[in-house]
Amino acid sequence: MFTTLATAVVRRPGRVIAGWLLAIAALTAATFAVYGPAGPRPADSQADFLPARYESARAAGIAARIFPDQPGTSAVLVVRRADGAPLTPDDSARIDGLPQELRVAGVTGVTPGATAPDGRLRLAEARLTGDAHDEATIQAVGRLRDATDDALAGSGLVAGWTGEAAGAADSFLLDMIVNGAMMLVILVLLLVVFRSPTIALLNLFLVLLVAQAATGLLALGGKVFGYALDASTTGLLPVVLLGIGTDYAVFLLFRYRERLRAGEDRRAAMVHAVGRIGGAVTVSALVVAVAFGALVLSRLASFQVLGPALAVAVLLMVAAALTLFPAVYSLLGRRAYWPAKLVASGDDAAARNGRAARAGRLVARRPARVVLTTVAALALLGLGALHHRPSYELDALPTGSESAEALDWLRSGLPAGTLSPTDVYLTGAGVDAAGAERFAERLGEVPIVAAPAGVEIVDGVARVRLLLAEPPYSQRAIDAVESQLRPAAHAAAPPGTRAYVGGETATFADVRAVLDEDLRRVFPVAAGLIGLLLLLMLRGLLASLGLLAAVALGFAATLGTSVLAFQVVGGQPGLNFQLPLVVFLFVTAIGTDYNILMIARLREELRAGRSPRQAAEEAVRRAGPAVAAAGVILAGSFGVLVASPMMAQIGFAVAVGVLIATFGLSWLLVPAAAALTGRAAFWPARTRPATLPAGVAPTSAPSEAVAPARTMAR
Repeated sequence: MFTTLATAVVRRPGRVIAGWLLAIAALTAATFAVYGPAGPRPADSQADFLPARYESARAAGIAARIFPDQPGTSAVLVVRRADGAPLTPDDSARIDGLPQELRVAGVTGVTPGATAPDGRLRLAEARLTGDAHDEATIQAVGRLRDATDDALAGSGLVAGWTGEAAGAADSFLLDMIVNGAMMLVILVLLLVVFRSPTIALLNLFLVLLVAQAATGLLALGGKVFGYALDASTTGLLPVVLLGIGTDYAVFLLFRYRERLRAGEDRRAAMVHAVGRIGGAVTVSALVVAVAFGALVLSRLASFQVLGPALAVAVLLMVAAALTLFPAVYSLLGRRAYWPAKLVASGDDAAARNGRAARAGRLVARRPARVVLTTVAALALLGLGALHHRPSYELDALPTGSESAEALDWLRSGLPAGTLSPTDVYLTGAGVDAAGAERFAERLGEVPIVAAPAGVEIVDGVARVRLLLAEPPYSQRAIDAVESQLRPAAHAAAPPGTRAYVGGETATFADVRAVLDEDLRRVFPVAAGLIGLLLLLMLRGLLASLGLLAAVALGFAATLGTSVLAFQVVGGQPGLNFQLPLVVFLFVTAIGTDYNILMIARLREELRAGRSPRQAAEEAVRRAGPAVAAAGVILAGSFGVLVASPMMAQIGFAVAVGVLIATFGLSWLLVPAAAALTGRAAFWPARTRPATLPAGVAPTSAPSEAVAPARTMAR
């Protein structure tokens, strides 16, 4: 099948390339027409993604109907004296006059706010037009900061802008740097692997083209089917596609280079390459897509979008890897690898003495020791997972930025929940002003509440705003809202009314409950579907179960390492609440992906007549370099996310998980276990070589990075 596809592609590569370019241009133009130049805006409120039966989701619905937010976004100004002393009457007068001096484009108004109880700082709030992530809003924040510096020059006052809009502006530059660094890392690693600037630049260009097509397709799908792309999806999508797209290109280019070195012409070499890797890459992509697709079973709507979106994007990328990439590289032929000279390499000393060859010899000579040592090391790392604590801290801001510094000032003088108040809504026929005030007073007595911040009644619905004494996204605040505030609000509601506790803290209390259900539902389904795919592909019961067990061990080690890095060494309160589910899917899918390539090569060596230990050695030696190159590039692309406060933990965890899957599992544990179990691992499938005539020795399997598609179908 894949040979036929490759033959059609290399016969008319121009048509294939033109078809892809037209499709990408059409998707881009349609996205621009529907959303404008800024593209689709991510939905950031977790309450929007909760099932309607949860209290915070009901509270959010009441808020949207009765107390809708003002259009646009906001930023908060924190003003204090440079010497740290209490504000003087002259200082207060100067601050009161700021609204008149901060009239800049993109800002609808500035309103003076609260003063700290100790009198050392004062707040003001600015309303800005547009979304926090719009370029115009980011520029408006810059103008606000310049105008504030001018207005307070020489006054002895210092100020800083924080809040949603200011935080987005400070993160914008960092995000650009991170994205640029990610592409630079991939470029450098491709240069190291292939020593060809053409491949490095062209591969990155092709992957970005397909990523643009995937983004456009998903954005238009959201418009048609009514789903919203949240910040997690828009943040992870380019990283996933850059990493996986580069992986597939590496597998193709390794095999293509090998056939060119063997003397084949550019078209025949590409047909051979696609025919050989097509089956393995397609099954690998299906495993990744199935793992991501299992998220559709989540009760959290953001995951219901994230999983299928990534699955569709991965399938689109593998389609490009089997059509667009071969079309482009078949046109270039040997020129793609310039300045490297593609001469026949044979079974030379470099191949026999490389790292992969040494790992292969270790696996073949001491398989039991390798298995025990690797399992022990991964299990030891996995013990850290027992101490995992989820964290819902979403106010991560770039270290040293103005918004981060201003937030620290604010927290030093005002209740921790000032920027994210908790709202309690009273509905029913019994709502009146006096009853609402008494209700607010009773809620003010709850230990987690620092102070009530006002009561408002609109259309017979009361909103009681509360400032929490703990940071609103902290574990303590979430626990207290669930165990203290909600029971108190329900008990204190006046006769004939009903109380609903909302706000971000209450929302994350419900998100936590949903995630606990999701972990019990999604994990086994994803593992079962991946196991079924492996069984269908490998036709070996022991091999399939062994791969699943190895990947599960890799996941535990990854989570444990992340706990050690961030909770123990970094002193952070916990790991991002989404991390276990996201890392499970990435490590399971990608770990299985690389293991498929290794085990398929190993089975081919068995069919070529080698003993189990010889097959393990040869598989690591021949397939190891391609797997290592792909794994290092993918880990590098995720590792760059460590520089992003919002994605640092997920980036670190996935990078570590990919490296564990590449070297701990694919290079060591899986081939060593196969060397021990031998042909029984593939039962009931047959791996015995064909009977050879007397006097004819078994031949080595062809030198290739991955198994041919036909061996998978047997």
